[in-house]
Amino acid sequence: MLSKLFNRASLAVSLPQKLLIYFSAIALMIGLTIYVFMLSIMQWIEDEVNQHELEASAPFAISLFQQGARQPLQIGLHVQAFYSHDFIPEAYGDLSQFPAGFSGEVVDRNQTGLFYEIFSFKLFNKDELNAEKELFLYRSEFLLDGKIQPLYLVMPADNVELSDAEWQSINLFVLIFIGVLFLLFGFAIHKLSQRLVEPVDQLVKQLKSPAEHPNFSVPKQSAAEFSQLSQSLNDYRQQNEMMIKQEQAFARYASHELRTPITVISGAAKLQEQNDAPAFQARQRDRIQRAAHEMQHTVDALLSIVKQEKGTVSHQARRLERAEIEQIIQPLILLAQAKKIALTIDFKQAPLIKPTPAVLRMLLSNIVTNAINASDSGQIQVIVDTDHISINDNGRGLTSSQLEQQSEQYNGHGLGLLIVDSLCQRYHWQFSLKEIEPRGCQAKLTFPQLDNT
Repeated sequence: MLSKLFNRASLAVSLPQKLLIYFSAIALMIGLTIYVFMLSIMQWIEDEVNQHELEASAPFAISLFQQGARQPLQIGLHVQAFYSHDFIPEAYGDLSQFPAGFSGEVVDRNQTGLFYEIFSFKLFNKDELNAEKELFLYRSEFLLDGKIQPLYLVMPADNVELSDAEWQSINLFVLIFIGVLFLLFGFAIHKLSQRLVEPVDQLVKQLKSPAEHPNFSVPKQSAAEFSQLSQSLNDYRQQNEMMIKQEQAFARYASHELRTPITVISGAAKLQEQNDAPAFQARQRDRIQRAAHEMQHTVDALLSIVKQEKGTVSHQARRLERAEIEQIIQPLILLAQAKKIALTIDFKQAPLIKPTPAVLRMLLSNIVTNAINASDSGQIQVIVDTDHISINDNGRGLTSSQLEQQSEQYNGHGLGLLIVDSLCQRYHWQFSLKEIEPRGCQAKLTFPQLDNT
């Protein structure tokens, strides 16, 4: 039952109260232990001082008795010495029952010592002490007139010990001191636990209401780990939002790229029904074949991306050939020629790459298409080298912010920069875009060097 109670999940905001209860119980036990220990130490010191005084008085008393001093012998203000039972006051009781060499406090005629005194102690003792309680006794023997005589050194405890009022004042002071420490430590623990729990509680509230808290934050006085946690959550949220945008862009891309060839195929099929001329029929069949071929490339690319994300692709490096670049650029030549743009290839060296032909087609065709859309005339050059592929144009020279806006506002011209960058990240490529002089832009795909093994 207790195990279920302590192991039960609870809210973070309730932890300060629980910690306060736990530490209060521990502090109470420690306080009581310190109180008993201090009381014991004080009584022990008091008893030891009085006993040493009695033992130190014994040689002096023996010397005086041997010189003929009478009983009772008063030594100092509080010590009395006897060697005959007849002179011991009845209030002291029968002291002969104590053996020679005894030194200690006689709290009761049947109980002696500090142990009994501690357990019989009362903080507020209203009982009157009777005459047969609490005295210090030193029992010894000495030689007097050729005979062994007992020696009794007696010191009434009331004369040398602290009074009940003094003990009560001391105990009250100790209890107040422990109570003040208890409150101070309780306050400090409560504040500390609140400081530890507050960032967690604040992060939970921010998680529950993301619309009101677009960024995670914790108080400035929080521990460094909480600041790191909030920063990590912000980074995770940004990555998550970026992934959502990428997935939406992919969905728009797939919808557009698949809808276009389907429309072409459907239109060409309807046109075939309206004209039986062989040349016209051949042109429509050619349109259908080209649209189906483009659709096949798009589907292959999408399936390749899905396999790469699921980890089912081999990731084996392959050699990029010039023919593959020409095959990717060929469908775009007509689009470039319509705007009087020369589209050329500068194939310097064949690099090793990991993306499949379908994925590479998606990347290059969309970057080149964006370059064509950003140019009114001039030249677009595709440069292939061992560590990069760059597409240079001398068009209007769109800035990065304008291109990013174009990417976010999908206008039907391919993947856009957001998706290009996402594809590059999948294959550990780097995509960059910069202005070139005197006019135009350079889109560059940089990839790591690979071993063909």
